[in-house]
Amino acid sequence: MAARGPVRPEAVMAVTVVHVIGGLGRGGAESVALELCRRIPADEVRQRFLTLGDGEGVLAPRFRDAGAEVGRCPVRPVLTFAPRLWWRLRATRPDVVMSHVSLVSGLVLAVAAAAGVPVRIARLHSEGDGRPATVRRTVQRALLRFALRLCATAVLGVTTAALAFSAPPRGDRRYRVLANGVDTDRFRVSPHLPDHPVFVHIGRCAPEKNRSFLLPVHAEARRMRPGTRLVVAGPGGWADLAPVPPRDPLIQLTGETDRVEEVLAGASVLLLPSHREGLPGVVLEALAAGVPVLASDLPGLRDLARQVEGLDLLPLAAGPRAWAAAALRLAAAPAGHRRRIAAAVRRSPFALDRNAEDWRRLWTSR
Repeated sequence: MAARGPVRPEAVMAVTVVHVIGGLGRGGAESVALELCRRIPADEVRQRFLTLGDGEGVLAPRFRDAGAEVGRCPVRPVLTFAPRLWWRLRATRPDVVMSHVSLVSGLVLAVAAAAGVPVRIARLHSEGDGRPATVRRTVQRALLRFALRLCATAVLGVTTAALAFSAPPRGDRRYRVLANGVDTDRFRVSPHLPDHPVFVHIGRCAPEKNRSFLLPVHAEARRMRPGTRLVVAGPGGWADLAPVPPRDPLIQLTGETDRVEEVLAGASVLLLPSHREGLPGVVLEALAAGVPVLASDLPGLRDLARQVEGLDLLPLAAGPRAWAAAALRLAAAPAGHRRRIAAAVRRSPFALDRNAEDWRRLWTSR
């Protein structure tokens, strides 16, 4: 009997996945979703994105270029959100709904269950929502967590800390960690180190990113090592960095960029002084480029530091001087160490090829 050839992917992967997401702006969750659209062809997995915010987001054209469909289902008016979402899902009849909106995924997946969607996945990208635990919000969170338990077929955190925000029941196998991936092919270890240390931060203007902390860290580093530069890239303006000394040649504010790999090519070290994170893609990107990272000592980043090389953690309470000293030490890492950092990421579960295969299996196992 002749051996059978491999099963064609189209025969097992002709599924429709609807992502429910706040918007398609520049951010870690959005960047990962875009990379998966590019890596998994649309004739294998048809991906559609429903945005809940006021607009689609600046990356929407790129999602369409990658073969995805983009539509809107705004949260407002709130009272009609659930029936409008139900109608959209009944019209689309997807095989999978992926909800990316933290604990509100409990509501989204309850609607998906009512619409008859067989696979309902909550994706938790952060270890919290950054909001105070008022009595009202505590009750809301409890109700949404209960809805997740009733309606989700899987609850997936990017880290153990992100998953913990959903309060997983003991022994419930639907709750597990599935990390994000990074396209390591985009990044190369720079063969030449800068003559003076270059501190780089890549992130949007948002309170949780704590970008204002970068300025005193840089000031301390300049006292220890004159000529140390600071490069800050990211969308959202510079209101959180005021006051930046005018025309300071050692501080460069580059704004939004599509070429993260070019920013990292000139970096000695990446700084991430966040108050809250999940699994920040920029950390994986920096490590893929062989750039050491100094980041806040947060639960999700502790998970990551146990699995990769080149990620050092320091509490914000240590202060700018301690951060400056640690950053200068990491900036002096030799080329051989940087190559080892990059090689470790390529071998890790965070490499995009392996990560995309995990999502293929999850979406198509029916």
